[in-house]
Order: sequence, then structure tokens, then C-alpha cells
Amino acid sequence: MSSDNTLKKYGIIFGVLAVIVLIMFFFDAGKKESTFKTDLTDIDTASVNQILIYPKGHNHKEIRLFKNEDGVWRVALEKKSVTVPPQKIKAVFSQLTDIKPIRLASRSESKWAAFQVDTSGTRVKALDGKDVALDIVIGKFSYKQQTRSMTSFVRLADEKEVYEVNGFLSTSFNRDANSFRNNRLINDDYKNWTRISFDYPADSSFQMVKVGNKWKAGDVELDSAKVANYIRPLSRLSSSAFVDELPEGLSADKFTRRVRIDSGGKREILLQSFEDGKNVIISSSENTESYFNGKSAKLQDKIFKGLNSFLRDE
Repeated sequence: MSSDNTLKKYGIIFGVLAVIVLIMFFFDAGKKESTFKTDLTDIDTASVNQILIYPKGHNHKEIRLFKNEDGVWRVALEKKSVTVPPQKIKAVFSQLTDIKPIRLASRSESKWAAFQVDTSGTRVKALDGKDVALDIVIGKFSYKQQTRSMTSFVRLADEKEVYEVNGFLSTSFNRDANSFRNNRLINDDYKNWTRISFDYPADSSFQMVKVGNKWKAGDVELDSAKVANYIRPLSRLSSSAFVDELPEGLSADKFTRRVRIDSGGKREILLQSFEDGKNVIISSSENTESYFNGKSAKLQDKIFKGLNSFLRDE
């Protein structure tokens, strides 16, 4: 009889323990489920008026993108601010809103350094007025050989959880302020060009005029392939070698060389150089907020050609 009571007692104890284990299991599972976010960056992009970026690769120096009263996005530089092209700010928002968790990588603060989502990571804040709409830390990335895909690790700044998400986010946010600027000198359709004038010192100036499908300098027909190799890249010319002010001694009213492009009679595009023997600074009427270093990546050589560069080989 006592043996039966003992078995019954053990059975009750076992049953109670089993219930406790099941409760703890489901509670823990529910807790895990509740902490896994399916959407980390639910922001209203139309309401965001400022984005602050602290890039890892640039000593976490603040980059400030802001929307002015006219609704135009600008990036703050040391002494001024310049326009952010619409496609660039659109890309920033696209990257932020497309951040979707693949898995929960860690819940422990002790793992932050391993995923580089501690103070070493790139931090991004999106502000809606004075309210913080998003505050996220972007950490290390991982390349998956089997799927040939790139993922990144991120953490919301006020939470412990680390998530793995699709994409190589460093390309969008781990960069300097200049990368958000308009780097185009020209962005036009060269097929509309009808005349290109090269205004040079002394007697070296000349003009190229499009007659039908041919380009001529006076009565001389030019080499079509050489002209094409010049105007095609020129029509999409860009540079990241920004110069914010003309060096002392150079004046915006006194150019050294100039190229004038007549785009179908609708507008004139001007490319000018300012030179003093040491500096070659280039301006464009298509991007009046910036000057460019003409010596960088041989920019001046891409613009200022001599007539011999277009003549047919004999």
C-alpha cells in the first residue's frame, strides 16, 4: 500500500514538473518570438527632415543631411552646405526602409563587439523634427559563398538584440560627406550638341560644328571616331575631387581656358579652368555649387583638347 502511495506521489511530482517545464518552454518561446522584430525601420520618409550619420571609416565624424524649407535636401560641409541630388537621398531612404531581419543573431550585450555594433559601428539617426524616428548601429558584414549574397549585422541603438539583415550597408553609410554631393560636371545628351567652342589663350581657339551627322572645324571634316570618343564621356562627366573655394590669386571672373557647348540651341554649357601654374581648378555651369581639381584623374585632359586631337590621320 505504501509502495502504491509512493508511486502515486512520484507521479504527481513528475506531472507537476512536466507542467512547469512546458510552461517555461512556451513562455521562453513566446519571449523569443516577441523580441524578434520583422521590421526594424518603420519610418515615414516624408516626415523625416534630418539624417545624421557617424561613419566608422571616418572616425565617426558627423555627417548631417537636412531638408530645407523648400523641401530640398542638403549636406552640411565645414563652411557651407550643398544640394544632395534627389537620386542620392532616395537611395539613402531606400537602404533604410529595406532593412529586414533575416535572423536574430544575439541577445547579449557581450556580443556587440564581435558584430561591431558597439561604439565601433556606423550609427545612423533619422529625425522627424526633434523626435528620433530611427537610431540604428550598422556593424560588420558577411559574405555567404553558397548563395553569393552579402549580409550585415545591425542593432537598434536603445536595444540589446543584434540582427542579421540583407545587404552591404557600409556602401551606403560608411562614407564621407562629399559622397552625398552632386559630382556631375555635365549630365546631358550629346546627340543634341551642335557646336563646341574651345576658347584658349593666344591663337589656339577653335570651334567644332555639327553639320548633318558630321563634325567640322571650318571647312575641315573631323575624324568622327575621335569626336565621339571625346563627346560621349564628356556628356556624363563627373569627379569627386571637390574644391570648395578658389585658391587665393584666382578669380571666378578670369578663366584661363573655356569650353562652350551649344546643346541644340536650348542652353549653353560652360566648362572653365582657372590656373596659376600650381593649381588647375575647373567649374561647370551645370554644377555651380562646386569647383573641381583639374589635375585629379586627369580631369583637365578630358575637357580641354586641341584641334589636332580631332583631325583625321593622314
